[in-house]
Amino acid sequence: MTVPFDRAPAKTQQRTLPPTLHHKTLSAYYPYIYTLSKFISSRLEDFESQQHISNTTAFSTFLTSTLCAFRNEDELNRVELDKDRRVIFPTQQEAIDKALSHVAKASPGLGKVQNLLLLRTSLNLHIQDLPINMSRPSVPNQTIQGPAGSFRSSEWQILRSRIGDKSFSKLLLGTSLFSPVGNNCYLQLSGIPLYELYEEDHRRVSESKRELSRKRKRGAEKNRKYKRKRSKSTTIIQAEDGSEDRANVKEKEDDRIPSKTNILRQRMFYGRPYWNKQGVLSHGLPPSHILNALKRGKKSHEAPSDVDCLSLVDDIFPQLVDSIKDISAFTTENLPKRLEGMIGIAREIIVRHNRLDYEEIMKHCLERMNRASSKTPPPYTEESAWTATPTQSNNQALPSSAIRRERSTVANFAMYEENSHNPLIPKTHRQVCWFVTTIVRSLFSTQIMGSQHNLDMLLANVRRFITAKQFETTSLHSLSQNLRVNDFRWLHGNNRSGQRVAPGEMKKRKELVLDLIHWIFECFLIPLIKNSFYVTETATTKYETVYYSQKDWNKAVRPHYRSLQDNLLEEIDKNKVEAARRAVLGVSTARLIPKPTGFRPIVNLGRKIEMPDMTNSKRKSWSANQILGNVHKVLTSEKDRQKHRLGGALFGTNEIFSPLQKLKYADSFVRHRRPQLYFIKTDIKAAFDSIKQDKMLEILEDMLRQSSEYRIILYSVLLPPGHRAYQGTSKRLFKSKAIPTEDVSLTFADHAKDIADSMRNAAIVDMVRRHSVTTQECLNLLRSHIKDNTWKVGKQYFRQKTGIPQGSKVSTLLCTMFYSYLENEHLSWTRREGSLLLRYIDDFLFITDNYNLARRFVDVMSRGFPEYGARISVDKTLLSFEYDTGKQLAPVCSVNDQGDVDFPYCGFLIRTGTLDIMPDFTRLLNYSIKQSFARRSTRKQGSSFLTWYSRQLENRNHVALLDTVHNGLGTVMMNVFINFAMTTMKVPHYFKGMDSSVNFDRLVFASMLCSTEYTFHAGRARVLHYVRTRNTKNLAKKEHFSLKKEEFVLLAITAMSHVLRRKASRFKGVVDLLEAEAKKRVYRGLAEKLAVVCDKGWDAVKDARY
Repeated sequence: MTVPFDRAPAKTQQRTLPPTLHHKTLSAYYPYIYTLSKFISSRLEDFESQQHISNTTAFSTFLTSTLCAFRNEDELNRVELDKDRRVIFPTQQEAIDKALSHVAKASPGLGKVQNLLLLRTSLNLHIQDLPINMSRPSVPNQTIQGPAGSFRSSEWQILRSRIGDKSFSKLLLGTSLFSPVGNNCYLQLSGIPLYELYEEDHRRVSESKRELSRKRKRGAEKNRKYKRKRSKSTTIIQAEDGSEDRANVKEKEDDRIPSKTNILRQRMFYGRPYWNKQGVLSHGLPPSHILNALKRGKKSHEAPSDVDCLSLVDDIFPQLVDSIKDISAFTTENLPKRLEGMIGIAREIIVRHNRLDYEEIMKHCLERMNRASSKTPPPYTEESAWTATPTQSNNQALPSSAIRRERSTVANFAMYEENSHNPLIPKTHRQVCWFVTTIVRSLFSTQIMGSQHNLDMLLANVRRFITAKQFETTSLHSLSQNLRVNDFRWLHGNNRSGQRVAPGEMKKRKELVLDLIHWIFECFLIPLIKNSFYVTETATTKYETVYYSQKDWNKAVRPHYRSLQDNLLEEIDKNKVEAARRAVLGVSTARLIPKPTGFRPIVNLGRKIEMPDMTNSKRKSWSANQILGNVHKVLTSEKDRQKHRLGGALFGTNEIFSPLQKLKYADSFVRHRRPQLYFIKTDIKAAFDSIKQDKMLEILEDMLRQSSEYRIILYSVLLPPGHRAYQGTSKRLFKSKAIPTEDVSLTFADHAKDIADSMRNAAIVDMVRRHSVTTQECLNLLRSHIKDNTWKVGKQYFRQKTGIPQGSKVSTLLCTMFYSYLENEHLSWTRREGSLLLRYIDDFLFITDNYNLARRFVDVMSRGFPEYGARISVDKTLLSFEYDTGKQLAPVCSVNDQGDVDFPYCGFLIRTGTLDIMPDFTRLLNYSIKQSFARRSTRKQGSSFLTWYSRQLENRNHVALLDTVHNGLGTVMMNVFINFAMTTMKVPHYFKGMDSSVNFDRLVFASMLCSTEYTFHAGRARVLHYVRTRNTKNLAKKEHFSLKKEEFVLLAITAMSHVLRRKASRFKGVVDLLEAEAKKRVYRGLAEKLAVVCDKGWDAVKDARY
C-alpha cells in the first residue's frame, strides 16, 4: 500500500510561530530553531489541547527537548503537516522505511549526502537483533544502526500515532531534527549533515570577503583623482613562442599567490652532511646542487658556456624556459629576447660560485673571539672570499660517483679525533648569519640584485630567515616586500631606462623577481645551511632554532650512539634487513635531541613507510602511527573502562585538580584543620628505554583480555564559535571511538551521551562508518611494535632490544599502564586516608600527612624496582622536608618570601599548607619568553591577533586556577594577573617588525579588552560546568567563582600595562589607552583593593626576559 506524499504549495498561509530559540552552535547554521512541541502545535492547531493517556512525563520531556531547525524561511514554510492523522503502517519500522523512500526520491542523486537519514551501516549484524519489516520479512534491515534507528524509540512511536503517517514522513523529510544528549549538546537525527554545512558556510564567508575586497578596490579606483587614461591591456602574460590557454594560466596564477607560497624551511632541519670518496666532509653547497654540477670537471678560471648559463636560468626561472625541450641544442642566437638579459646574471653567479672557498669562509666566520669584549666580528671583505686557489676549493668539485653518496653518521665517527672533554656548544645566530650573509653578498652582487637597496633587503630577510623559530612560516610575499622591481635592469630587455612599462610587462617582471627570490631561499639557502650546520631544537629552548656545525655535532653524538648500541640497540644481520623493511610497521628513522645532560633519542614514526620494490600504485603508504591508530583507540577505550586499575595515573595536566580537591575536603583534612603535609616528587630514570618488553606484553594481554573484538565508530563534532574574540568561527572535528562489541548499542544516541560528558554546547553527527578490530590483531601489532622496532641510523639498521619506542602514538599510554602495574604491586600501601599518590606518565607525586609514610615512600623509591627495570632519577627528586636517605641528602623545595612552600608539579605550584594551586611561572623565568611560542603563519598578522591572544590566555585558564572554593580569592586574583602578564610578554615578539600608529594602538587595545572579556566568561563557564557535572558533596552549594567581572578586567588591564610599559617605544599608545580604561568609573575604588595582589604578582614575574 502506497502513501501519497504531497509537497507543500509554494505559497502558504502565514502562521504565527513562537520566537526562535538560540543555541551557541546550531544557531550559527540554523536561524530558525523550535522545539518539536511548538513547531507541531504551530502546524496542527489542536495538538497541545488533545489529552492522551500517552502524555507521560517522558513523552512531554521528549517534545520540549527535541529541536526542529531550518536554514531559511522558505525551508520553514515548505513543511506543512497533514490533517489526515491516520496510522496506515502496522509497525514503526515500515513507517520509517516509507519515509526513507521519500527522502531518497527528494535527494538529487550522486554527490554529497543531502540527508543524514540516507547514511547506513555496512556491518553484518545478527538477524535476531534487527526489527522485522512485515512487508518484507526476508530482507534484512540495514538502517538500524544509522540515524534512522533513533526513530524506533517509544517516544517517536507515540508521536507517529498522534500526528499520523503522512505528517511523520513530512517531518522527517523537511526538517533537521536534533535530540539532546546532555550538557546542552545535541545529536543530529536528520537533515543535511552539519559537517557539510560547515564547508558551505566557510565557502560563503570567503566568497563574501572576496566580493567586499573587490568592491573596495573598485571604489578606490573611482575616487582616485587625476586618473590617467590608458589603453586596455590584458593581465595574462602570453608565452613569447605561442599562445596559452587563459584558463590554465589563471589556474597557475592562483597556485602561485605569493602570500600563500611558503618557503619549506623545515627541510633544513636534521640534515646529514655529504662526504666525498676519501671520507672528507663537503663544505658549502651539497655536491648534487646545480652550481656544483655545472662546476664539475672544469677549472676555476674557465668561463661557463652558454649552455651552462641557460641550464641555471632554467633552474631559477622554470616558467620562462618551459618551451625549450633540448637546452644543449640552443645558442644565444635563437633564444627569446627575454632570456638574453638573464644569461649575463647566470654567468656571473657561476663565476662567483667557482671562486668562492666555502670552507675558508666558514672557518673565518665561526672561529671564537679571542677577546671577550669584542662585540663585532673582524672585517671580512668580499675580495678576501675570492682569493681561493683551485686546490683550496677542491671540496666542491667532487667525482661523479660521490654526487649522491651519503655517509652514515655512525660510519664516519672515526673521521674525527677524540675530544670528549669539549662540550657541544651551538653556534650563535650571529655567527650563522655572518657566514650565510657573507656567502650571499659574495655570490649575488648589486648588478644581480639591481641596487644596493635590494641587496640590503635580501640580507635583512636572510637574517630573519635564520633567526626564525622552528615552526614559523616564511612566505614569498614577506620576502619580496620593499624590493624595487625597476632596479633589476636585466629585466628591461630593449626598453630604455625611464620608459613607461605596460601593466602586463610589469606583472611579468614581478613574477620573475619572485622566481629569483624563491630560488635563493628554497634552492640555495636551505641546501647551504643544511649541509653546513645540523639544525635542530633542544629540550630546553623549545621552539628556538639551534645551529651546530656538522663537525662538532658528529663528534658529540658519537659516544652517545655507541652507548645506545651497547645498552638499547642491537645491529640487525644484513640478511634480515630486507625482512625488517617489509615488516608491517616498516623502519623508523631516529634522531637525537640535545638535553642539558646528554641526548634524547626520538624515533620518527610519523613519516610514510617506504616499502621496497613497490609497484606504481597511486595508493599512498601509511605511517607507523597511522597504522597504530586503531590500537590507540582500543587502548584509550580500555583506559576509560578500567581506570580503577590504573592507580593514581593522570592522562593530562588538567586532571590534577579533582584528586587535590578530594584530599583537601577529606574528613581527616577538615577534622585536623589543615594538618602538615609532606610532599615527595620522583621521576623514573629513562622511563621509556628501561621498560622490560616481555613484562609490557604481559600487562597488555591482561588489560585487553576482557573483550575479544572492538567496534570503531566515526563521528563529527562541531564546537560553538564562542565569543566574538574568535571572530565567529566555529570548529569542526572528526573523531573516532573504540567500543567493545558487547557494549555496542543498536543506536548511536547511547554513545553520544558518553561523548557529550566532556563537552558543552556542541553538536554531534554520526557519520555511520563502522569497522571492527579484534583483540588478537591489536596484540599482534603491539608485539611487532615493541619487540621488532627497527631503527635506521645512516645506512645501518638496529633493533631496539629493551624499552618501547619514543615518538610512538601509543608510547604514552603504554608507559602509563606499565607503571600503573608497578604502583599496584609495590605502592598500594599509599592509598589511605590523608594520603594521595599521583603519577603523570613516570613523574610520581606523593602527598601525605604522615611523616613515617613519607620516609617510607622515599626509601622504597630509592631502592628501585628491578623486576620492572625502574630506578629513580636522583637529580629530579624533590622533597618538601629534610630527610637523609643514608646515601645523600635529598633536595628540598625552597621557601618563598612569604614563608610558604610552593611545590612544583606538572606545570603547577601547589602550596603545601593550603593546597592552593598556581601556575608554575618560575619555569618561564629561566629562558626568554620568545622561545615559548611560534607563529605558525605570518598572514593576516593584525586581524588574527585577537584569536591568537585569546587562545594564549586559554592555556592557563584552568578550573584548578580559578576555583575560589579550593583556592583563596587572593590566590585566584594572582593567577589571573600572572596569566595576563606572561601572555602579554609574547605580544612584542608577535608584532616584531610591524610599525606602530594611532590606529594600530587602538586596534591592539580593543583586541586585548575583547580577549579579556572572553577569558572571563569562558573561565566562569568552565568552573560552573565542572561543579555541575562532578557533583562534589558539600561543595555544590558554594560559589566557586566569586571573582567579579570588574575585578577580573582590572587585574588584566594592570598586568598588561605593567608589561607593555617596558616596551614604551612601541606600545606607549596602547599603555595610555589601558591606563585610561582603568580610570573609568566602573573600576572606582578597586585599584586600592587590588594593589597588594598586583604588586605581589608583578614582583613574581618582573624578572622574566621578554
